[in-house]
Formats: sequence, C-alpha cells, structure tokens
Amino acid sequence: MSLYITGTKDFSLSKELENKLNKAFLLICNEEEISNSSVNLKILSNTDIQELNKKYRKINNPTNVLSFTNEDISKSITGDLGDIAISYEYLQKESYQQNKKFDDHFIHMLIHAVYHILGFDHKNDEMAKLMESKEIKILKKLNINNPY
Repeated sequence: MSLYITGTKDFSLSKELENKLNKAFLLICNEEEISNSSVNLKILSNTDIQELNKKYRKINNPTNVLSFTNEDISKSITGDLGDIAISYEYLQKESYQQNKKFDDHFIHMLIHAVYHILGFDHKNDEMAKLMESKEIKILKKLNINNPY
C-alpha cells in the first residue's frame, strides 16, 4: 500500500506530516481490508485546484480537496485506486478560520478524500454519518480530535 505524494514547488511537506499522511492511508487500508493498492496525492495552489474544480465540477472557485476514483480497466492490475488534489493555500486559510491545526486538517482532508475514492459520500444523512464515523475512527488512531 502506497501513497504517492507530489506537489507544487511553492509548498513542501514536513517529513512529520508526510509520515502521518502515509500512516493514515495505511490505517484506512487496514480498516477497509484493502491490499496492494495506491493513491496519488498532488498538493496544489488555489489557482491550480480552481482549474481542476472548473474543469471537472463546473465550479469556478478553489476548494480544499478533490478526489478522482480510478475507473480504468487496469485498476485491478495496478491497484491504483485514484487521485487526490489538495490545495495547501485553501487548507491554510480554512484551518486558521476553523481554529484547527494545519497538519491535523490536512490529514483529515486526505482521509476524507480516500473514503470518497472508496465510494463513500455525504449526499444523504445516513451515508454522511457512516463516512464521518469512519473518518473519526482513523483520526482517533492518529491522536487527532473529531473535526466535526
């Protein structure tokens, strides 16, 4: 199980945050009984994520995180579950506004996006509660408080 992280030259992850992101992904894989899988994480600026948001969701604004499930026929061979884009600028502002630690918020957004890739959503109350409970369980294992 691997989390492949790439990003913009304007932002670099601390080794500590990188390790926690990898641990979070491994915890999800263990919890959901997923093996031999990977996710690609790209860290972007607000400008770059706004372009993706406009192209794929028809929303011309930046956002905190986008997830893209791999629908390719090679998925069963490669184990590539999908791609995640996170705006470090958006998360910096959002974590400040919500009085959250940046690293904790970043980890939560990764967990949230991975669960989207795995087919969970928050379009109705029942699914939202299930998704949130899964996120909270993983966050707790990382000593991160319930963000909800």
